[in-house]
Amino acid sequence: MCSPLRLLPALLLGLVLSACGGDEDVANPVTVPSPTPTASAAPAPTSRASASPTATAPSGPTTARAVYWLGAADGPRGPRLYREFVRRPDQGDPVRDALEVMLTQKPSDPDYTSLWADGTTVRGVTRDGSVAVVDLSAAARTNGGGSAFEAATVQQLVHTVTAADPSLTGVRLRIDGRPTETLWGAVDTRRTLTRAPQADVLAPVWLDVPQGGSIDGAFGGAATVFEATVNWQVRQGERVVDEGFSTASVGAPERGTWTATTDVPPGDYELWAFESSAEDGSMLWVDTKRVTIT
Repeated sequence: MCSPLRLLPALLLGLVLSACGGDEDVANPVTVPSPTPTASAAPAPTSRASASPTATAPSGPTTARAVYWLGAADGPRGPRLYREFVRRPDQGDPVRDALEVMLTQKPSDPDYTSLWADGTTVRGVTRDGSVAVVDLSAAARTNGGGSAFEAATVQQLVHTVTAADPSLTGVRLRIDGRPTETLWGAVDTRRTLTRAPQADVLAPVWLDVPQGGSIDGAFGGAATVFEATVNWQVRQGERVVDEGFSTASVGAPERGTWTATTDVPPGDYELWAFESSAEDGSMLWVDTKRVTIT
């Protein structure tokens, strides 16, 4: 459909990306998806299986931290980044806190992953003007998955840091307190690292749902797609029970927001959002979420 039948609830709108960089990563209020085990969308890390999907539920005031993850390379341009929000205690250094989530927890979506090795820790975070100096432990040098995955992993770090503190524009990486020439042998990490153009690093289609995946039939996300057209389906198993399309607020190469609604009966479903290939109509950049429609 070209426009939603009703406005997306404010809770979901807090999750949706409006631009690349800064304020789009601030969600207030927002809730966080329930944790599920992660699946490998890239070469498997050394031992992420031991990482806890979530920490103990925080008490007291909390803040939603935007954390970025790698998604499967199912599109024509290699691995891309997806974003989730994790509610964390509203205290301490937000950059360090977001990085600790990225390094020690699992994404809620089983289609997302991370290549940071188990045992990688944050030794310190300092600031030099608008640049964060991030010092990681030696374990950060292990793992790897080819130049494309290394580049995406570096951008995962940069996006997570600059989302946690929008006043920051770049990251200088240290390993065990020293500058490092490269992480895994392909990307030059001696320079200040900044966010690459969103069209080069972010998945063209994002599908956002609130914590627990419970919705009233309204959903949405962000996209960089041809003619601003985002296709969607509602599925039960292999059966498509509803489908349509939504028009994002802007088309590629810009990044816009999109919303849609479905009127299927209450129950458990899987939402699919994707770009339809202009060449053959095949699904590109599919993002899926399991939801309960009330």
